[in-house]
Amino acid sequence: MRRVVPTVIALLIGACADGGGIGVTTSTGAVIPSSSAPTSTLPPVVECPGDGEFEEGGSLAEIDEDGSDSHTIGRISWEASDQCETFTFEFETEEGAPATTVPDLHIEHLDSFQVIRITMDVESTVVTDQLVETGLVHRLYVVRALEGGMFVDLHLAAPAAARAGIRSSPARLTVDLRPGFVPFDGSASIGEFVVLMTPTADQEVGQVVEVAGYSRTFESNVLIIATQGDFPVVETSTTAADYIDTWGEFRTEVTLPPGAVSLFVGESSPEDGSLEGITVELLVS
Repeated sequence: MRRVVPTVIALLIGACADGGGIGVTTSTGAVIPSSSAPTSTLPPVVECPGDGEFEEGGSLAEIDEDGSDSHTIGRISWEASDQCETFTFEFETEEGAPATTVPDLHIEHLDSFQVIRITMDVESTVVTDQLVETGLVHRLYVVRALEGGMFVDLHLAAPAAARAGIRSSPARLTVDLRPGFVPFDGSASIGEFVVLMTPTADQEVGQVVEVAGYSRTFESNVLIIATQGDFPVVETSTTAADYIDTWGEFRTEVTLPPGAVSLFVGESSPEDGSLEGITVELLVS
C-alpha cells in the first residue's frame, strides 16, 4: 500500500563557505557576482515563495511510492534569484516518456554540511554531472550507488537552507534553497575523474580510515596509495559501482601508520603509468 506523503516536505541544510558575494543566475545562465562581500558571517533570513518550512540536518525526508513508473533521471534544471534557488528533477519511464509518479526518495544532509544527497530508486540517468555555479551550489553529480539505485549530490558553495516538494503527472521533485547558517565541517576533494568525500584534506584521523567517494576511472578500478615521505606504506584498490554510464560510488577501509601521511586516490594512466587523481594530506593518530 502506498504511504501517504505530504506534497511538501521541509528540510534544512546548513553549510559555510569563505566570505564573498552571492551570485545571481540570469535567464541566460550567466552568473552575476554581488558587488561587495557580506558584512556579517550570518546571512539574513530570506522568505522564499511557496509552502513549507526549512529545517536542518541528518535524514531529512523519505518518500515511499509503491508502483512508481520512474526509471530514469531526466532533465535537471534550476532557477536562481537574489532570494532563492529552485532545483527541479524530472523523471522518465523505461520507454523514455514522462513518468507520472516520483521514485522512492531519501533526502539527507551529509555530516559535513556541504552536500545535499538525494537517493533515488532509479536505474539510469540522462545527466551525469553539471557545473552549476549559482550562489549556493557549486556543482552536482549523479552517482550509481553500491547498494543499487542512484543518488544526486548537490555540492554547496555557501551556507544553505533547503526544503523539498513532489508533484505527480508528470513526476517532479523540487528542492528550494535559501541562504543558511551552519558552517561546513570539511569539504569534498574534486578532481577530473574522482570526487573524494572522505577523508577530507588536512583531517586528523585514526589508523583505520574509510576512503569513500565516486569516480569515473577506467573499468571502475580505483587505486589507493598512502605514502610517508617518499615511501609507500599502503597500496590497494577497490571497485566503483559504475564508470561507463555515470559516476560510480566506491567505499573501502585502509589501515595507516601514525604520523603525517599523503593519501592518493585515482588511477594509473594506461598510457605512461603516471598517477592521475587526488592527493590529500592526513595526520594519523
